[in-house]
Amino acid sequence: MNHLFDKVFADTRAEDARKAGIYPYFHRLESRQDAVVVMEGKRRIMLGSNNYLGLTACPEVMEAAVKAVEKYGTGCSGSRFLNGTLDLHLELERELADFVGKEDAITFGTGFQTNLGVISALVGRHDYLVCDVDNHASIYSAARMCLGKMLRFKHNDMAGLEARLASVPACCGGRRVLR
Repeated sequence: MNHLFDKVFADTRAEDARKAGIYPYFHRLESRQDAVVVMEGKRRIMLGSNNYLGLTACPEVMEAAVKAVEKYGTGCSGSRFLNGTLDLHLELERELADFVGKEDAITFGTGFQTNLGVISALVGRHDYLVCDVDNHASIYSAARMCLGKMLRFKHNDMAGLEARLASVPACCGGRRVLR
């Protein structure tokens, strides 16, 4: 008899990779994020972090984080849309808007959320989204949410890109191409 989870329990690839010492996921980090970290008892150079600006161990940022936790607790307990917008969010967005010379700004917690929010808001029913097939999954998730038509081309294939762009009708009642 076939059970729903038979194929899940029969798949041994993850366990085989763990035994071979090549499983790339869920390594235990035992220190704060920095250029050098302690992971699974060993000092290692951190090459896989999203800490692009190196601010996770910056003393000023850490001090500000402690003050924010003391004032606000450990989280907003709600989405920004409904009841999770803090004065800190608004202050940051105001400073960012001023910095880039714009009327306003909005921030997102992750790059994934940024792509979902921006693409699904910009691409409408009569728009086209032209995508490299190797784009991040967040771009494809956003494309599924929007009402536009997605056109894909082979990774880094400029001729394929040109062909896709040429396939978009020149005059389509205000249609736009988001590239």
